[in-house]
Amino acid sequence: MTADTPKIYAVKATAGQERVVAELLYRESSNKRQMLKAEGGKIYSVLYTPGLKGYVLVEANSPGVVEDLARDVPKTRGLLLKEKGNLESAGVINISELEKTLKPKPVVAEVNRGDMIELIAGPFKGEKARIAKIDKDKNEITVELIEVAVPIPVIVRGDDIKILLRDTDE
Repeated sequence: MTADTPKIYAVKATAGQERVVAELLYRESSNKRQMLKAEGGKIYSVLYTPGLKGYVLVEANSPGVVEDLARDVPKTRGLLLKEKGNLESAGVINISELEKTLKPKPVVAEVNRGDMIELIAGPFKGEKARIAKIDKDKNEITVELIEVAVPIPVIVRGDDIKILLRDTDE
């Protein structure tokens, strides 16, 4: 790989502040674009994902550029290094390693029969329900509304629910 080939580096961030750090890194890279260009450095992208707690990913052509950028941004703790103090030991992350964190996991795969959920879309928005049946192939869940006189089974999409309480009997 040449020096201009973009690589993905991990910047350590305060846990729970990944989005803020990503926005600040992006803004800082935009402000320093001319200076980075003069030094031969380039930031291609900044990414955070909920599946990767405490880290923000930065695509750049060298670890020094990322280190300089992270130094000026609050709530960062520097570049992820294999050897403390050695910038050349910055871990390059392969895109194949990131695939499982970047691909969204369907909600249907995370729920079980008997879990308490809240409907967040549709005509029953805001209603609480209990899961009666799960169809993972169609991404559909059959739920029984709780706060009604007669429990009615309703079929909803997996994206239209928020898990409130997991059933621990299973």
